[in-house]
Amino acid sequence: MAEYIDIAYFLSKDLISKNSRDEIYEKISVTVETFIECDLITVFMLNEDTEKINCVKYYEDSEFVKKDFETMVGEGLIGSVIENGESLVSKNIKDDLSDIYYELEKQFSGMSSLLSVPIYAGSLVLGALNIYKREAYEFSEEEVKIAKFIAMLGGIFIYSLTLYENANLLYLRQKEESGKVTNLLEVSKLVSSSSDIASVIDYSVKNLMNFTKTDAALVYFKDKSKNKFCYEFFDCKMTGCSIFGGNVNCYTITNFECQFIKCSAESKILYKCTDCPFLKDTPLELFKSYRMDASSAVPDSFRFSDCSCLKNLISDYPSIYYYSQDNDKEGTETFNCMFKDIKKETFIGIPIKTDKDFLGFIFLLSDKKIEYSLEALDFMSDISSVISIAAYNVQMSNYIEDEHLETINSISEAIKTRDTYTGAHGGRLIHCGALVAKELGLSENEIKNVRYAAVLHDVGKIGIKDYILNKREKLTDEEYAEIKRHPEIGYNMLKKIKFLSHIANDVLHHQERYDGKGYPYGIAGDDIPVASRIIAIIDAFDAMTTDRPYRRALPVKVALDELEKYSGTQFDPKVVDAFLKVLKGLEPLEPLAYDEP
Repeated sequence: MAEYIDIAYFLSKDLISKNSRDEIYEKISVTVETFIECDLITVFMLNEDTEKINCVKYYEDSEFVKKDFETMVGEGLIGSVIENGESLVSKNIKDDLSDIYYELEKQFSGMSSLLSVPIYAGSLVLGALNIYKREAYEFSEEEVKIAKFIAMLGGIFIYSLTLYENANLLYLRQKEESGKVTNLLEVSKLVSSSSDIASVIDYSVKNLMNFTKTDAALVYFKDKSKNKFCYEFFDCKMTGCSIFGGNVNCYTITNFECQFIKCSAESKILYKCTDCPFLKDTPLELFKSYRMDASSAVPDSFRFSDCSCLKNLISDYPSIYYYSQDNDKEGTETFNCMFKDIKKETFIGIPIKTDKDFLGFIFLLSDKKIEYSLEALDFMSDISSVISIAAYNVQMSNYIEDEHLETINSISEAIKTRDTYTGAHGGRLIHCGALVAKELGLSENEIKNVRYAAVLHDVGKIGIKDYILNKREKLTDEEYAEIKRHPEIGYNMLKKIKFLSHIANDVLHHQERYDGKGYPYGIAGDDIPVASRIIAIIDAFDAMTTDRPYRRALPVKVALDELEKYSGTQFDPKVVDAFLKVLKGLEPLEPLAYDEP
């Protein structure tokens, strides 16, 4: 599996300061070539006014070639991808296309196999990223995932540039709204660089409050683990759907209308679906409140059925309600909702959603009546789209991280079956290694790598004979030489796993000494990776203070004296000092005191 963080860094590192679409298209192409083996890459972008699709980048044999190709939405494989917003994989283009469309496709590429994924910006399909092979080839699920991930990140940069261009145009037309432009650009930049949805929400809401001159705000998100809306026909668990059984995305079916609520595809997110009984029963949880009066009764959660105002929300646009004392006299149901006890005159509801999923709401409140222009509503809608992209990005990162952890846990379990000591010992090293790395001032990404390397540093012992691993007597010279092979065995295992290959060197050198007398290569000082130097110290301390097959654990004080004695020879003095500081902060000072909670 590819290391998605590396892909994101490779794609984005040169683009933050760029302001050219051509540079973005080129970096997308180079990124694909770096992480997916292929013979040709093309980027086609949609002109929404004409529904024409133009080839904006043609990258073959590591060179960019000028090609003025053009097709229409719905024509051929690429046109279908852009029209439907769904990826397509063709092992043999000629077999999958009619003669007329094969001739069309052949003029683009002359290739045999194609992987085409849509480039999204929120709910909008901007174009398609197309990856070709000369020979018939079946792209793997992993390659499809990587292509989608690159297209998603590319879409964020293209969208951010679009916002930048639109914002500049707006600034030239309306200089008095320059604050709005700045805010939108800043939020867009934050989305491109942040993996923390809380930071994005915090920054966005504060800018929205400042722009709208509202006094308070509430943010609610649905709990994805508990809620599936009726339009999510992927395993939606909806009873009574005898036609599709909850296993088909009904909105990919031409002219489909749900027999239960009759939502059209373009209004499936909120507009008509707010009448759906399944949607009404979905709880939304309070994410955070801003500047709310202590006396205001802010609910921790609510359902659509609790708030009649939400029925009138339009799917793609913020909705504004004006409250007054006369509302009760009119007897209207619109204002008799769960927000009725919160003091307000102006109430703005901004939905946060992607094209296939509703995520939550941002509510803005003011105790004064405020009128807003169409441009102001556009700005609120733009911020909502940016937040939605950020939320999707975070969900994708979390999904990838979970997959990585599952793989690491599987490897860890394999180690435990061979060597009980090593299995328990790895869990202690993870937590302590991360604390030492933080004390040394390493970055969050470096700390994560120390965690991975700590739990996997002895993975090479899988290749060592059981009787040697668990021998109670002193090892012979031949047996010790066998044990010393485990760093290289571990290195050779990890370098073949793409998302772990970057820590293979840390594992390879965890038995090196600071003075150069370690193994397997006898390197010294700062030539030893910092993660390896950290693991060497906590590994030695843990080994000394833990019962081994051939001896009982040493007292903690004795182990600490040994570390200080060999500081500067066997161990890096800076890492020893950091370790001692970390250990002093862990009470009580016992061998398992630094076990991960």
